Amino acid sequence: MSSINGIFLLSVLLIAAITDLVRRKIYDWLTLPALVLGVAINTIGAGWPGLGFGLLGLVVGGLLFLPFLLVEGMGAGDIKLMAVVGAFGGAGFVLQAWFYTAVAGGLWAVAALIIKGKLIATLKNLLLWIGSMLGSKRKPAPFSEQDALPYAAFIFLGTLAALFLPPVFVI
Repeated sequence: MSSINGIFLLSVLLIAAITDLVRRKIYDWLTLPALVLGVAINTIGAGWPGLGFGLLGLVVGGLLFLPFLLVEGMGAGDIKLMAVVGAFGGAGFVLQAWFYTAVAGGLWAVAALIIKGKLIATLKNLLLWIGSMLGSKRKPAPFSEQDALPYAAFIFLGTLAALFLPPVFVI
C-alpha cells in the first residue's frame, strides 16, 4: 500500500474508532466519501487496473462482515468501514486486515466475557444462534446493545497490524 493510501486510511479509521468508542456510531459522512476516495486514489495512481483493484477490495471488504450484520451481531457502519479498508488497500490487504481485526476483537471479547462472568452463557447462546440458522425451533436470547463492542477500534488495530506485521495469507 502506498504511503498516501496508508495515511488517508488510518486517518479515517482513527476518526471512526473515536466516534464508535464515544458515541457508538460510525458515521456515513465519514465512510461514504472514504469509499469514493479510496477507489479514486487507486484509479488515479494506476488507471483502469487501479479502479478494478479498489472496487474489488471494496466488495471483498464489505462482504467479510456481512454475515454478522445479517444475524445482528454487527452494525452496518462496521461493514462500510471494512469496505473502506478494501477500497484503499485492495482485496489481498483487506483479507489480512480482516484476520488481524478478528483476532484483536475476538481476544478482547473473550477477555471481557470472562471478566463479566458471561462466557459460558454467551457460548450457549451462540450455539442457539447457529441452531436457529440451521432450522432449530429454539430461539437464542436477543442481542444486547450494552454487550456490543465498538468494533471500529478493532478494525483500526487490525488494519494497523496488517500494515506492519507479516502477511498471514499469501495472495
